[in-house]
Amino acid sequence: MDMMPDEEFKILAALNALDTIDESERRALAEQLNASPELQSELAAFEAAIAAISYTAPPVPVAPDLKNRLLQRIAELPPTPAEPADLQPIVADSIDNNPPPFIVRSRDVKWRPFRVPGISIGNLYIDKQKCEITCLMRLDAGVTFPPHRHTGPEEIFVLEGDLTVEGEICYQGDYVRSVPGSAHSPFTEKGCLLLIKASTDNEWLARSETRSP
Repeated sequence: MDMMPDEEFKILAALNALDTIDESERRALAEQLNASPELQSELAAFEAAIAAISYTAPPVPVAPDLKNRLLQRIAELPPTPAEPADLQPIVADSIDNNPPPFIVRSRDVKWRPFRVPGISIGNLYIDKQKCEITCLMRLDAGVTFPPHRHTGPEEIFVLEGDLTVEGEICYQGDYVRSVPGSAHSPFTEKGCLLLIKASTDNEWLARSETRSP
């Protein structure tokens, strides 16, 4: 049976007041409202009636200890372990084409004399584009490294022994970073083995141009 126009409007008006109307029904309601301004007042009456429904329901008393019981239940919930951001796995499409790491075995390090007696160097990696070198350096006891100024940052990690830099004595496990433009002449009392990353363009200085170690 076909629905009468006024019956269709009443249904659409009720759905609209309850906010359960879909887009096509909303367009149909708008067309009827445009065609008959009298329907606009009837729609307003529907909305007012729907708004009054909530006020006709009998009040339900809230238990006085409801808040405390809710907080107690929340406190009893097991905590959700949060995974640190730096430990979260990085999802990649594939690792099949991942380039292999560059590895230098300790037995393959080629040690050679440095420019100062008592110092030997073993290159690990040289980045020609960045003019950076990563190397091992061994200093015999009592040796002072030549004075130099850094054109880039210099990083030193003490693997063995002692190294005095600008009056600070560093031991095994200590890390030293010097900024570009700084100058120094470190020395070792008992000898040391260092891991160094530095610029290949460092400027060699006369001893008078740096502060004493």
